[in-house]
Amino acid sequence: MKPMNADEDFNARPPSPVVRTVTLGVNLDPDQPERGAEAARRFFGRAGNRLAESGLRARCFRLAGQPLDRLLHGRRIRANAAAEFAVRMENALGDIWFCMPGPFFVDAGDDPELLALVPAVIGATRHVFMNTLVSSAAGMHRGALRRAAAVVRELALLDEQHQANFRFAVMSNVQSNTPFFPASWHQGEAGFSIALELSELANAAFSQPLPFDEKLALFRNQVRRAAQEAADCAAVLAAETGVGFRGIDFSLAPYPGEDTSAVSAIEALAGSPVGSFQFLFSLYAVNNLLKQGLADFPQVGYNGTMLSVLEDSHLARAVGNGSVDVKDLLLYSTVCGCGLDMVPLPLDVGVGQISALIEAICTEAIKWNKPLITRLLPSSVGANGETNFNHPFIVNTRPIALNRNAFAPANDSEAFFDPQRWAPTALPA
Repeated sequence: MKPMNADEDFNARPPSPVVRTVTLGVNLDPDQPERGAEAARRFFGRAGNRLAESGLRARCFRLAGQPLDRLLHGRRIRANAAAEFAVRMENALGDIWFCMPGPFFVDAGDDPELLALVPAVIGATRHVFMNTLVSSAAGMHRGALRRAAAVVRELALLDEQHQANFRFAVMSNVQSNTPFFPASWHQGEAGFSIALELSELANAAFSQPLPFDEKLALFRNQVRRAAQEAADCAAVLAAETGVGFRGIDFSLAPYPGEDTSAVSAIEALAGSPVGSFQFLFSLYAVNNLLKQGLADFPQVGYNGTMLSVLEDSHLARAVGNGSVDVKDLLLYSTVCGCGLDMVPLPLDVGVGQISALIEAICTEAIKWNKPLITRLLPSSVGANGETNFNHPFIVNTRPIALNRNAFAPANDSEAFFDPQRWAPTALPA
């Protein structure tokens, strides 16, 4: 992207803000999925009108329901029943994506075998996403974590292009109302959230011939303008529909293309290439801005730079040429969102290796009290050594090579880890 001649020129002609998604969260009726789908379609019809009137454009609309155990109200959950519900929702929603969350594991007694539902649902649908929560402030369910790793391995073999895992995330510490899929889930009264797509705006701002701090200030001012437009539109939509507005996710989310790469924007800020130690500081500076510089707006979700490998053309190249490996991504996850996301792995990756990567992200999420996910895509490669995915949100690259010496044998001694186990008890008065 060519830098503009002056700060004033950029302020006069910034890129138009894009709404990545408007995500509606509702409690669905397990016996009448079509009723919930019809209500969602009416809501999104109004949302599209309000966005157009505000000069905003949305890339997509999405619906999220409540976790499976709450959806089915204690009924015995069968894989075929869950898949049937998902198919009915998909048919009724048309081109609207749907996230069917759960199962969630927040207690040592939760049964990891419920994860057998995931391949059944994903395999029966085309646009239905799923997730599972395996760690939170309450602890890490290591039994569910290991079972989730086996599900990732199973999903990789569901289709010839190995892209079923695009629709499945293993979550840690992710709260409700997160607008980005596959990490969306709902609880309480109906509500909607908005995710802005800020990578193009960041690339334009950080490419200006300005000092570091002035680039950040320029970006912040432009994001605030976009946020105010989105918030004003959301307020009108909430008043019109009676559906509560929960907030905005200000994550720097990539989309395939050079001007919409989150990584190229961070690199432009200080000239620090991804894979370098200096990139870590630039990443932190931007995420600090997104959290603190926009704190007067209601925030939901990650609110950080998303290093989503297969959705970021620049990052995908860096992974493909070996400039970035999985340890770099783990390091960067300590200061940004959203974890190990859209990471291509060799098709022969073992369940133990997948489990170790999920466990590493869960550890970071618990330690730093932040929402993170693991979305891994084991895949075969073509003659050029690259993956063969075929999806508008995905770019192809070489899978990340895993150093087998970095993986220790799995330790099965503890099924549930409670981070508060050794906390001192309160002294008697």
